[in-house]
Order: sequence, then structure tokens, then C-alpha cells
Amino acid sequence: MATETAFNWAEVVNYAKRISTAPPKTQYELPGVTLEDHLGVPVAVVPLWHAVVTARLTLTKGNAKSLKAAQERLSRALEQIEAIYPLNPGGIFIQVAYGLPYFRDYLPARVIDTYMPRALDNGKRGDRALIDAIKFPKDPATLILEHNDISFHFKSDFNEHISDVIRALFHPGTHFLNSIPVENVYVGDLFNMTSIRRGFAGRGMPRTIARRLRIPGADKIPAGAMLFMGFTSSHVHGLAQGKLPSFETIPGYTDQTPESYFAHGTIMHLSHIVIDLEGWYSLDHKDRLHRMFNPRRTEGPEHLSPPQAPETSTFKEQLEDDAKKTGILGHNAQMQFLSRVDKDTTTVYGEVIPKGTALFLRQDFDTVENPFEFNSDAPVSPTPVPGVHFIGFGPSAQLFEKIRKEMDGAELQAKFHLPDENTGFTKFLVTTHRQNYLEPPREHRSFPLAELI
Repeated sequence: MATETAFNWAEVVNYAKRISTAPPKTQYELPGVTLEDHLGVPVAVVPLWHAVVTARLTLTKGNAKSLKAAQERLSRALEQIEAIYPLNPGGIFIQVAYGLPYFRDYLPARVIDTYMPRALDNGKRGDRALIDAIKFPKDPATLILEHNDISFHFKSDFNEHISDVIRALFHPGTHFLNSIPVENVYVGDLFNMTSIRRGFAGRGMPRTIARRLRIPGADKIPAGAMLFMGFTSSHVHGLAQGKLPSFETIPGYTDQTPESYFAHGTIMHLSHIVIDLEGWYSLDHKDRLHRMFNPRRTEGPEHLSPPQAPETSTFKEQLEDDAKKTGILGHNAQMQFLSRVDKDTTTVYGEVIPKGTALFLRQDFDTVENPFEFNSDAPVSPTPVPGVHFIGFGPSAQLFEKIRKEMDGAELQAKFHLPDENTGFTKFLVTTHRQNYLEPPREHRSFPLAELI
């Protein structure tokens, strides 16, 4: 007699998959994000609301059994959340990344030595691709270099989705997600939360929120701007597309291959930066345009999204020529010879990308927190200040260090005797916190390597 497979009535209707979306192998790719045309320039319509939660683990160091149990619990919790909310801006995105303390304190050296990605130095395996964050030349003495074990980045078009998920994950008790009661989502006993950082990135929101809070300089933010500094940050051509930020994708950055444990993973940098909004908008449009992009730009005030296509890229010879001829270094131009490929390149997946293609990805968002909603290590102030939670992805922390040093522009500033106000826009920024993380592939987002100990 033939046996019949039992019909799974629990999955007759899967509401989270009403819009069919195959989860990407990476965590940082965002299915369902749509594009807008900004006067001929393609711009990604990123999720409106964001929150980052950082934490330290409560687990006993060196206890393999407890770490494996934690891996199973977090994996189960994330799967249950994603069975309720679709993986698109109308649902929720959750990205999990791990700081060096996690790898140093909770995993044996033999496992780390075998699997951790290493940066390449002139073709030879160098240091691990995840290294401690450092202070840069123009950082304030008060900058805090953080040492969290883990970071969660939540993003959605619906702020209540983020708040509900954070409560369900980190606070004990009965919880509802999308009005549905949930069990086995709480994992808060695994963590001591160190911060909650919230913000937004959406057309017109910076001006609206800043004016409501009476933040000085709010009236000068252009109507429709996505971020406090006015210009659009989510140009499609200004952000690495597909798997380009991953360890293995572009040859020459790390020792990883498509078969490696951390393939489809990346390095994530997290910073909080305060913006001098009044100082920035004391400059006229042309001066802001030149300091944001380069002094050769001519777009008028109606262009908040100047083109960022590969052919607009600035490389080192042109950057020095700008400094010599105009006495101005543009922020984007300062970094593009490192954040974009310097020749036509074929990825390990066979994709040919032209010179000037971005390989660095940003998912930053604005904030009015001072500095965070919650901070376990220092007080927070109720006085709102304009700022940005910067989140960037690339194949190695070494690459980010090089890019960030160029953003300060100390070498070219000294060479051409440039004042601070003509060297990008670092004069108008103050970084308060910084840390590097490793964001594993989606397959290993729950306590990577734990299953191997």
C-alpha cells in the first residue's frame, strides 16, 4: 500500500512569503528595495526606519555546549520572526554582525586560525580581515573605541515592526509580532545590551524631524533630502551592488573563495557621528556640492542626487590636480580611488565590472539621539543633536582604514596647505563611537563557527 506524505496544514498559507523572495546568501543585500529616478539618476529607496542594538554575551567563555545551544536558539528566533514578516521593506530586515571579542573570547584559536578571513598584502596572506578599529588623525580625543560582542541592525518601513521585534528578542514576557503571539523568540538572557541606536533615512524626513525638534539649521535642509547633509546617499552607482562587498567576490582583497565558510560575508564598520548642521549650511550650495563631491561639479540646487556612475569617478592623479588647481578636496573624490575598482575587473563569479564601479557599501541612517536611545556605559542626553549612524561594508577592515584615512585627507592637506574647511567635510563632523564587526553570510548569522567546536 502506497504511503502518502502528510499534508502540512501549518504552512497552507505562509503570509511572510506572499511576495515571493528568495533570501540572498548575504545579509546585507535587501530584497524588495525599489528604485526611483532622480532627474535621470537611479536611487535606491531604502527602508525608512532603522535601529541598531549592540550587546555583550552573558555566556561562560570556553563553554562549547552553551555556545552551541545559543546558536540554535538565536537561529530559531530569527526564523520565527521571518515566518511572520516578509523579507522586504514592508516587513523587516535583520542583520547580525560580530565583534572581535566574540571571536577572541568564545572560540578556540584552532578554529579561528582555520576559518577567519585574512586580508591579502601584495598577494600574500596578512592579518585577519577583522581587526580592531583605530582613531584617525582628525578624530576627537573623546572618541570611544567599542568592544561589543554582537550587533543587530533592524530596518523596515514600519517603525513598530522594529520596536516589536526588539521587545520580543530582548525582553521577557508575552509578545506579539504583527498581532500574532510568538514563543521561542526571546533570547535576551544571552546578552547584556550595551546600546540601542535608532534613526531614519527617507525623503523629507530630516527636515521635518529637525524642524519639529527645533534643531538649529533645520530650515536650511533642502525639502525632500534623505539625510541631514542634503545630498542623496543611496545612489545606485555610488553603492556596491550584489555581492561586491563580500570577502571573496573581487580577487586580491582576502584569501576567501566561494567555497569558504565566510563566503558571502563582509566586514562591517559602525560609527556614530555628530553633524555641525549650522556650520555645513553656512556654506552656499556650490560650496557644499564641491566639498561633498568634487570642485568640478556644476549641478544646481535642484540636484540632490548628482550622478555617481563609474565614469564620474575620481582617481588619485585627478584628486591631486583638484587640490593644486582649486584648493578644494571633495569628500567622495578623496576616497574613490580606494572605494571603487581602478580597472575593468572580473569577479570570482564571472561578472565583468568597469573601472570606477563601487565596491564599498553604505547603509547609514540619520539620528537625533545624543548619542543613543540607550547606552549602558555612559549617560545619554535628552537634547536632540543631528547625527548619523554610519554603517559601511567592504572586504576587509584594512580597506576601510585606508578609505577613512583618505577622508581625513591629512597628507594632501599638508602638501597643498589646504584649510580644514576645504578638505572634504570632516570639519563639520565629530565621531563619538566606532567599532569593526564581521557580518557573516546569512547561513552562519547565528553565532558563526559555534557548530565547529
